[in-house]
Amino acid sequence: MSFKTTCPYCGVGCEIKISRSGSTLKLIGDKESPVNKGMLCIKGQTLLETVGTDNDRLLKPSIGTWDETIESIANIFRSTKKDEIALYLSGQMLMEDLYIGKKFAESYGIKNIESNSRLCMYSTVAANNRAYGADIVPVSYDDIFLAETIFIIGSNTADCHPIVFNYVKKSKAFIVCVDIYETTTAKKSDLFIKVEAGRDMEIIDDLVNQPWFKNKKTLSIYSQGLTQSTDATDKVNALINAHIKVGNINKPGCGVLSLTGQSNAMGGREIGVKTKDLTATEFFSTDQIKTLWVMATNPAHSMINYRKFETLIVSDFTKTLTTQDATIVLPACSWSEKTGHQKNSERRYLEQNAFLPPAGESKPDWEIMCLVAKALGLSGFDYKDSAQIWLEMDIDETWSPRIQVREEIVEFEKVDRVYGKSISNGRLLEQWHGMSRTGKSKTLNDMTHKNPQTVSIHHITNTELFKNKKVELDKHSKQPCFKG
Repeated sequence: MSFKTTCPYCGVGCEIKISRSGSTLKLIGDKESPVNKGMLCIKGQTLLETVGTDNDRLLKPSIGTWDETIESIANIFRSTKKDEIALYLSGQMLMEDLYIGKKFAESYGIKNIESNSRLCMYSTVAANNRAYGADIVPVSYDDIFLAETIFIIGSNTADCHPIVFNYVKKSKAFIVCVDIYETTTAKKSDLFIKVEAGRDMEIIDDLVNQPWFKNKKTLSIYSQGLTQSTDATDKVNALINAHIKVGNINKPGCGVLSLTGQSNAMGGREIGVKTKDLTATEFFSTDQIKTLWVMATNPAHSMINYRKFETLIVSDFTKTLTTQDATIVLPACSWSEKTGHQKNSERRYLEQNAFLPPAGESKPDWEIMCLVAKALGLSGFDYKDSAQIWLEMDIDETWSPRIQVREEIVEFEKVDRVYGKSISNGRLLEQWHGMSRTGKSKTLNDMTHKNPQTVSIHHITNTELFKNKKVELDKHSKQPCFKG
């Protein structure tokens, strides 16, 4: 017996085949997948080490039966002003989960709903809207093999998106990497340009003068190294502007590709999980929110200004720093136990499929939200499975390797920056986010070696790392960055 599913880590979207012989499971990359063609990074290869139950797995609601817990949550919602309630979702949730989250918020009148993608992708969204008139990723992995130059900035692709970088190395393109130190990606590139922290705009502005950029079919690739700054949206627009100025856009092998860090960050962007009031950062930096429901994310690890709430509800599959502070903890199904869709960095809709039963009393996130919605007397939440939700979403799954976009230069005023000592943090090849999943793999833990040139985001909370630092927001996207 075999099953097909998709990796739950980064936004590359690697597809997987699971086979079962008796009680033994085997995992391999799906050779038929147009995304990864059978390849998997070390995190994907070790996924089966992270399934099942351990001492940290959440198996039942923390305050009683499901019926008692759902009624308690409904009572909390009824007794709290709606502008003091917030839902904090995640780019690791499936599209069906995010759709139900948005539908629930709109049905009940909750204005404060955000995704943790606010921390990484919102400057890209703002830049795309300014440049193209919509949040469009116009290129795909296919363009890697058609490019003559691949320009990588703000991304240690070799460690953070290994399958994409494998394609980069297999291409015949001249590879240029810009970073603040010699990363794995830099070491494997044809040209490494070292840049002082915060001065990447100067490199971008000079691209139109570089023969390897202006005279060649060029594909630019970037990630959070470019977008976590006070002028992040402007940087992305400057990069798109450079492509427009030299004609490296709307052609095979040309354009700008953002690599998403979470498996379904793109899905959240499409569905439109976005606040009508406070941003996710402001959930924590102001005292307006009294009741916060966190799902599939760990803000006690990732939020620089993390604080405690009068009522904190947390849905997750495992104990985290955030569940330690929770008033109510809800056991959610993990990867391997839930079915639904996600959208990868090149806009493909991919399926996650359950091949194990839910652990203990755990439930999918969409089902938990539906139970609360019905307890609050809302209609339209009677789904028997995620397939019914997907049908209601009515998404056109047609895929094209590239999308034509408008070619208009975005004008903006440069920000005067104050340069000083900076903190560089990043991902390691072997770990992911707060290690709530990868930390369960003995293989990954044994392989993990910290990089002395950067701070591992996995092994320190942002509250600790940026202690006494000021949180600033990009003026266009309100994506947070840290200064001080």
